[in-house]
Parts: sequence; structure tokens; C-alpha cells
Amino acid sequence: MALPPAAIRGDLGVLYTAGLRYAPELLQSFLSLGPKAALSATKLTQPFSVFIDTLELNSPFIRNWLDLLCFLLSGLKADGTLAAEVIYMFAEWYKPGSVLEYPVGGVGSIISALVRGLEKHGGRLAMRSHVQEIVLQDGRAAGVKLRDGTFIKARKAVISNASTWDTISLLPKNAVPLEYRQKSENTPQCNSFMHLHLGIDAEGLPSDLEIHHIVVNDWSIGVDAPQNVVLISVPSVLDPNLAPKGKHVLHAYTPGTEPYDLWSGLDRRSKEYSRLKSERSEVLWKAVERALGPAFSRDKCEVQLIGTPLTHERFLRRNRGTYGPAFQAGKDMFPGSRTPIPQLFCCGDSTFPGIGVPAVAASGLIAANSLVPVVDHVKLLEAVGL
Repeated sequence: MALPPAAIRGDLGVLYTAGLRYAPELLQSFLSLGPKAALSATKLTQPFSVFIDTLELNSPFIRNWLDLLCFLLSGLKADGTLAAEVIYMFAEWYKPGSVLEYPVGGVGSIISALVRGLEKHGGRLAMRSHVQEIVLQDGRAAGVKLRDGTFIKARKAVISNASTWDTISLLPKNAVPLEYRQKSENTPQCNSFMHLHLGIDAEGLPSDLEIHHIVVNDWSIGVDAPQNVVLISVPSVLDPNLAPKGKHVLHAYTPGTEPYDLWSGLDRRSKEYSRLKSERSEVLWKAVERALGPAFSRDKCEVQLIGTPLTHERFLRRNRGTYGPAFQAGKDMFPGSRTPIPQLFCCGDSTFPGIGVPAVAASGLIAANSLVPVVDHVKLLEAVGL
């Protein structure tokens, strides 16, 4: 907590921006913990289950609950999730006055804010511009070639936010060492998702309806079992402007537990695909019925959209529609932002610190920080009060 992710960068400048600059705070943090706790800080790089075991938590429900929280954060249970990531999030969740918030205007408002910042600093967001290839010149990343043949030249670097599998597929075959390519292609994967988006009539629904709901069908089979956990969000409860008057928008999904192999090779226009969509989305419908109560009726849904792993694969350009890499804490490490190719950087959920919005945001910061001089990085930290 004493070292903000915004201070990290992918070169030796990190010794100042994250080392010397925060040395007093880090030292004070260790001193306040005491010798025993300070020495145990090495456990932060271990799975969170190490802490659970140390505390001798034997309640099956509490262990399952902590497994669920870890799984929702990283796509892995407590025995695979980095302890530092969980502890950082717990520290935020349990701060006095902390609440689970939702952005006014929906997630789209965050995107709009990011675009405003991009354009304010001379950037441009290109939509419908599918990258076909990362172009190399003299062994360096020189730009990208789009599907329509357009070449976009990189002034400083190419930064890929695509997954490790998708990034490697955009490179010429012999562009990176064979070991690096094989490691990227063989990175273990989390499963994919089933989604249900609904536009519903609010009539008869509880006046105190909550925004978030979690349905666990069977604690005994594990929170990572397919079709076992469903998350539901009704954001129009907090922001009525997200839906017409008297209506709600709802999103239900299985959190990275849907096997891609069930869908592999299916034609999205086939009857078999439609049948499987109906079959595999039934668990989402039942969870919504359970969360919203008897006033909810499928017949009253004015909008129904079902997403599958093939939806993820197509619209998000995600290899096998995956949630991301399934790196086991204590055994594997997420790679940094740098690659074997000069001027090619990576960020997103295939790089350190890992999966989840906070971690992915930090990876973007790290990549950006690595491209500017240390003095400019320090100016940014000072500007935002870090």
C-alpha cells in the first residue's frame, strides 16, 4: 500500500521512481509491522491461500467465500491468486466509509473520459481499424498494418493491449525467439463467459432492489466449476438514466467458467449454435429469477441478448474467448511490459500485475511510464499527489 502502481516502470528508472522516492514510506511501513511481520512480507508473492492456512481458517463457508472473491478478482481461486493483489483489494474494500460504487452514465462514461484525455493530449482513437500485422523494420516495431492495407507508423513504439496469444499471432513467424513464441502460445488459459443482457419492466420489482447479486448454486463443487456461479448487475438501480423510465437494464454472466471447447467450430448462424445458446444460458435466467423474485418474468423482457465464448472471441478478438492467462501464484509470473522486439511493448491482462480492472489499469501505467524520461514520470506522480 505504501508503493503506488503508478510509480512502477519497466526500466532501471524504477530504482528511483519506485525505490528511492518511496523508501521512507516503505521503511515506515516495515517498522510499523514489527520484525516478525516484516520478515513474512515475502509471502506477498505467494498464493493468498498461504495466509488463509496461516490463520487456520477452517470454516468451509469462509474458505469458499474467500475462494470466490479471489476467483472474481483473478480468475483463479485462493491457491492460485497472488496474495499481494488480494490484500491490496481487501485494504481498499474495508477502508472506513468505503462502498462499492458504479460510474454515473455506466462504464461508457469511463471510456468517454479516457478518450477525452487521449484527445486532449493530441491522441486519436481509431474505430473499426482491425490490426492485421505488427510491422517490423530492422528488427524493431515500426508500426501496424490494418486489414484494409493502411500502414500506421509508430513515432516511438507499438503498444499491444491484445492478449499474449493474439499479440504473438500478429508478428512475423521468426520475429521472436522460438522459446518466447512457444511460451506465449502455451500460456495456460482461463475459461470464457456466458452473458445475458436484458431490458426489463421495473413494475412489481422490489423498491429496495440491490445493484449487485451473486448466485452460487453449489458451494461443494467449487466456485470455478462450470455454470456454478452467476453474477448479476442492475446498474439502473443507481443510475436511472441508463434505462427508459420504469425500466431496468440487467447484465448476468458466468465469471470465466464457460469451456470454449463446447463451442469450438460451431457456425454462429446454425441451429446447433442457437440450441446451445438457449441451453447454456438457462443457468443465467434461473439466477436472475432467483435474485429478482417472483415479480420478474421472462415474458416481460423487452430486450434479450445472449453472449457466448464465440461472442467474446469475435467482438473482443480474444483467443478462444478467454478471460486471460491462468498463471498460478508462486509458480508462474506475469511478464513485464517489454518484449524481445525493440519498440514493442505490451499491457493488459497478459502482463504484470495480471487480470482484473485494477491490475490492467496498472499495466497500462507501467507501459506508458516506460516510454517517458524519469523526470517526466516524477512530474506525473507529483501532479496526481503521489
